[in-house]
Amino acid sequence: MAEKLRAAREEKKISLPEAARKTSIRSDYLEALENGDYKNIPAGVYEKTFLKKYAAFLGLNAAHLAEKYREEILLRNKKNTDVFAKKKIRGAELMIVPKILKNIIIVFFIAALFSYLGYYLKTSFSQPTVKITEPPDNLVTENNFVDIVGVADPKTQITINDKQVLKKDDGSFRETVELAKGINLIVISAQNKYSRKKIIQKQVLVK
Repeated sequence: MAEKLRAAREEKKISLPEAARKTSIRSDYLEALENGDYKNIPAGVYEKTFLKKYAAFLGLNAAHLAEKYREEILLRNKKNTDVFAKKKIRGAELMIVPKILKNIIIVFFIAALFSYLGYYLKTSFSQPTVKITEPPDNLVTENNFVDIVGVADPKTQITINDKQVLKKDDGSFRETVELAKGINLIVISAQNKYSRKKIIQKQVLVK
């Protein structure tokens, strides 16, 4: 599927920046579609919308390509489930140490345990830390979409307009939100398992 998109664009002698400008789809998303690199495309309705819009722009059968895309995703997900393996846990041998040294180790272990519990309770029940780097406050734009870019603790659950967002291993995330004409309110919610919810709101005006 990806090869058909790239071949059709090259046959029409259209550059990626030109295609992005004419379709209102970011060039890196178009490049990801042409390379079959779907993990770099916003998940859900956006990836299918981008694919159909780009296929129609190139004069291809959008419905056929959408079906091919679905088959590729199903095949890729099946392969990913086959790579997991169980690890054998080995027991550790106990060392015989003098009684005084053994007591020191026990005291150190108890102190470390209480320190960890204190840190866990503090981080679990306080508001999570989340930073939104894009877009700026009160953004004015002519585009019909905006990227929400930020970073949070990897264990923090992020939702944007009640839709859960997938994060990378380092806690960073990027989500594309469709906009309507006029003022758009974007609500970003961050919450750990037991923490208080943190709400960040962004207003974007589309001319």
